[in-house]
Amino acid sequence: MAAVSITMGKLIAGIVIAILAASAISVGVSMLIAGPQGPEGPEGPQGDTGSQGPQGEQGETGATGPAGATGPAGSAGATGATGLQGPRGYGVPQKGNISVSFSAFVPTSSDISVTYSYTNGLANGETSPLYCYAPLQLPHGTTITNATFYFFDYDANYFEFYLLRQNQTGYGIIGQVYNTPGADTPGNAHISFSSIGTNYATVDNNNYYYYLLIYFPYSSIHSSYYQFHYALIEYQYPA
Repeated sequence: MAAVSITMGKLIAGIVIAILAASAISVGVSMLIAGPQGPEGPEGPQGDTGSQGPQGEQGETGATGPAGATGPAGSAGATGATGLQGPRGYGVPQKGNISVSFSAFVPTSSDISVTYSYTNGLANGETSPLYCYAPLQLPHGTTITNATFYFFDYDANYFEFYLLRQNQTGYGIIGQVYNTPGADTPGNAHISFSSIGTNYATVDNNNYYYYLLIYFPYSSIHSSYYQFHYALIEYQYPA
């Protein structure tokens, strides 16, 4: 019995040795077949980029940052062109006048004779009284305030002076004045309106024209005894 146990132990030991030997031979054979590991090969090329993923949700708006410092002032621009002149400002009433020379007067009829002289002015060349007139151009909107007439009177009759406006429907007398006969005012003289017709005094060039009219006396002694030299018309702009 003891001999059988020894033999069985040897058998088992032999089997174990045989298995280990077979394993060693297998490893050796594998090493002989595979050979030693070679060096690591180079890195291969990069693959294609993959498709873009979906957009993420928008984040919250951040708080407003502090205001930046004020920048330096820019250079001054070029001076602009001068604008148009504005309308006249009146404020304080402004006065004006216009002088009408004897040479502007003509008889009311073409068959009437008068004489013009730079020393004697306008004289009546007829044997009876006559009328002479002169156009008058005044600034629109002004108000006529006075008229003064300068003449020479050396006889007993007298001049009559008128300032009128007129249109197609009629006329209006703005002012009129007569001088005292020559016996009272011999020589050079002048006379002004004592009053102005306020209804007609404001110049309206859109609807009327204006003129001066003179009743010219006659002297049986000499035509130079009555001479007219000029008229001075005064006016005022609106305030």
